[in-house]
Amino acid sequence: MVLPFNNPEEATRIIQQHAGTLAAVLVDPLPNRAGLVPASQEYVAALRKAANDIGALLIFDEVISYRLGYHGAQPLWNVHADLTTLGKVIGGGFPVGAVGGRNEVMAVFDPSQGKPALPHGGTFSANPISMVAGLAAVKQLDHAAYERLEQMGEAVRSEANLSFKRHGVPGLAVGMGSLLKIHFTGNQIADYRSVYPTEREAEMLRTFNLTLLNTGVLAASYGLMALSTPMTDSDVHQVSAAIDTAIADVKRAYL
Repeated sequence: MVLPFNNPEEATRIIQQHAGTLAAVLVDPLPNRAGLVPASQEYVAALRKAANDIGALLIFDEVISYRLGYHGAQPLWNVHADLTTLGKVIGGGFPVGAVGGRNEVMAVFDPSQGKPALPHGGTFSANPISMVAGLAAVKQLDHAAYERLEQMGEAVRSEANLSFKRHGVPGLAVGMGSLLKIHFTGNQIADYRSVYPTEREAEMLRTFNLTLLNTGVLAASYGLMALSTPMTDSDVHQVSAAIDTAIADVKRAYL
């Protein structure tokens, strides 16, 4: 079942309606491909309660959002998930994926008492290169590193939103921590539908990205930018200046 994002009441209704067939509720608190719009505190709290009420598990997809803080995303939403999926940052740039959770949930994999209820294995399980690179990466990501990443992300998002206002271009920079995404829209942003671009908005984003490239800044074609620990204040200023130039180019081309 697909739940409406950031709509606690409707999501709860659907979960309750299908209580007999749902084993788990899965949520990405900062879904990149759905616009990088953060889940509201109320929405996540409603999912946790609804899952508890019907005896289902709550699964947090932190493949991307684990980079939001030293303890990942869950403390930022005041929630404890039953299972958590991880990837990307825990591999230090190498291919990786992992799942963890509460003892009683993870016990299905436990072979210490005989054949487990759910055997787990794979060709690339416990890949030593990914593990070494991942360990090196997470050791560097201490509390100070996350604080610095948050400061850089907030600086770029704030400057981008000031640029939208200064040039009179409808748009918004959203995101959290070291992640941000640019949207050319005048809509109030709350979910995937509110940020899905029109043909004209998609053209504006393409022009925006081309200007970024021509000024030495590489962003994803769909507007995502990810800041990293090696970046300095100079890099932050360069990215912010490139965004301002790109928004100005969009204004000249379309407004």
